[in-house]
Amino acid sequence: MLVKRSIGVAIVIFWCLMNFLLLKRQLWTAPAPINLRGVEAITEVSEEWWSIHYRGEKIGYASQTIEPKAVGYRLKDESLLRLNLLGTSQTVATRLSMEVDKEWMLENFEFDLQSSDLHFRARGRVAPGKLMLEVISAGNSTRHELKLTQPPYLSAALKPLAATQQLEPGKEHFFSTFDPATLSNQITSLTIEGREEIRLGDRIEPATRIRQRFKGLSVVSWIDGQGRTLKEESPGGFAMIRASRQQARSLDGSRSVPLDLISQTAVRPNAPIADPERKDSLRLKLSGFDLANFVLHGGRQRLEGDRLEIRREIIDPRKSFSVPLQDPRWKSFLQPTAFLQSDHPDIRSLAAKIIAGQKDARQAAVRIKDWVYREIAKVPTVSVPNALDVLKSRRGDCNEHTVLFNALARAAGIPARTAVGVVYLRDAFYYHAWSEVWLGEWISLDSVLNQFPADVTHVKFLEGDIDRQIDILQLIGNLKIEVLQEGNPF
Repeated sequence: MLVKRSIGVAIVIFWCLMNFLLLKRQLWTAPAPINLRGVEAITEVSEEWWSIHYRGEKIGYASQTIEPKAVGYRLKDESLLRLNLLGTSQTVATRLSMEVDKEWMLENFEFDLQSSDLHFRARGRVAPGKLMLEVISAGNSTRHELKLTQPPYLSAALKPLAATQQLEPGKEHFFSTFDPATLSNQITSLTIEGREEIRLGDRIEPATRIRQRFKGLSVVSWIDGQGRTLKEESPGGFAMIRASRQQARSLDGSRSVPLDLISQTAVRPNAPIADPERKDSLRLKLSGFDLANFVLHGGRQRLEGDRLEIRREIIDPRKSFSVPLQDPRWKSFLQPTAFLQSDHPDIRSLAAKIIAGQKDARQAAVRIKDWVYREIAKVPTVSVPNALDVLKSRRGDCNEHTVLFNALARAAGIPARTAVGVVYLRDAFYYHAWSEVWLGEWISLDSVLNQFPADVTHVKFLEGDIDRQIDILQLIGNLKIEVLQEGNPF
C-alpha cells in the first residue's frame, strides 16, 4: 500500500481501455485538424457491449451507445470492473456521457467514477477557444478553463473514421482529443495495419486491424466494416471482446481478479540495497526504455549516458523563506488546479491550523508532512486523486497523500509539485509518487514514507498532474535497473 503508483498504473490502463483513448505526445507542434466530413452518418441508435478480461479471466464489462440527435450525436460509455487490490475487493464503475457535432467534435461531456471509496465527477462544455470545466468532489464544485488551439475530436470517432475513410494504410494519423479522466487535451495517433480474420468464440470474423499509440505504448483493435470494435488488446494484459448485452453483464461465476501489479511491475535490481534511508548517494545503470523520453537530469539527479547518480539533498535552513512566498517565478507551483484545490476554504483553513503561525517555510513543510503522514490512513484506493476527496475520506496511498500534501503546502504559500518514478522497498523498485517543495531549491519529500528529504532510491522520471503521470506506462515491463555503487551512510 506504500507503492500506489503500481495500482495507479492499473487504473490509468483502465481509463484508456474504457475511453478507447490512446495518446502520443507531440509537444513540438499541434496536428492540423482532420476533416471528418464524409464519415457515414449513424441514423439510428447503436449499442455495443464488451466483456473485459485480465490475462484471460473476465473481470467486468463495458458498453457504448450512440444516439443521433438533430445535429450530431449523443454517446454514453459505461463500464464496471471488479478489482482485488492488495487483498481489498472493490467494484469500480464509470459513466461517460457526451454530445458531439456531426463531425464528431466534442460539445460537452459528463464523467463519473464511482468506487467503494470515492465518487469523482467532472463535466465540461466547449466554448470558442476554450473548454469550460467543473470538477465535483467531496460535495464541492471547482471550475477551470482549458485553452484549446482547435476543437477536440472525440476518440470514439476514430474507429468509424478508420472503417469508412480512405486513410492511407501503414501511415500514422494524428488527432487532437480530450480525455475526461485526466481533464487534458491530448493527441491520439491511429495506424491502419491491414485486414485479417480473427476468432471470436466459435466464429471467424473478417476485421481491420488498427493500432492507436499511447506515449510509447500501443493498443491494438480489430474492427468490423462499420468501425465497431470486435476485440481490443491493451498493455498489461487487458482485453475487450465483443459480446451480447446478456453475456457481457453476466459476472456469475467470475471473481475479482487480484491485479497484483505491485509484484508484477516490480523492478528487481542485480543486487540488494542495504539501509537505503542512510545512503547519501546511489549510482544506477538504467536500460530497457528510451531515456530521451524522460527528464532524468536535474536537481539531485545527474545522468551521464545510461548512468544515473542520485545524491540526497542537504537542506540548508539559510535558503528557506518566510511564507507565503511572493516570488512570481514560482506562481505556477502555488496555484490551484482541478486536482489540487489549494484555494478552497477547507484546505486553506486546515493549512493555517497545521502550521499554526509558523513563518519559516522549511518548518511549515515539516508540520504539513507530519500531519498528512499521521492523519491519512494508508490503504489502496481506486479514485481520481484530488485533495478535497482525500481530506474528506482521510485515506489513500501515495497519490492521495501527495495530492493533499501539495494542496496544503500551496495553501500555506510553499511551492509544491508531484514527482513520479520508482522507490526501493524491501527487495525491488516499485512505482511511486511523492512531493517536491521549493526551499531555495527543490527538495524531495515523501509523506507516505515520512521522509524529508526522500531517500536516494527515489528515482524521479517525471513530474506533474495525472495527465503527465500516464507517461510512466512506457516503463512498465521494460525498465531495468543495475546498482553500480552505494554512497556512504550518514
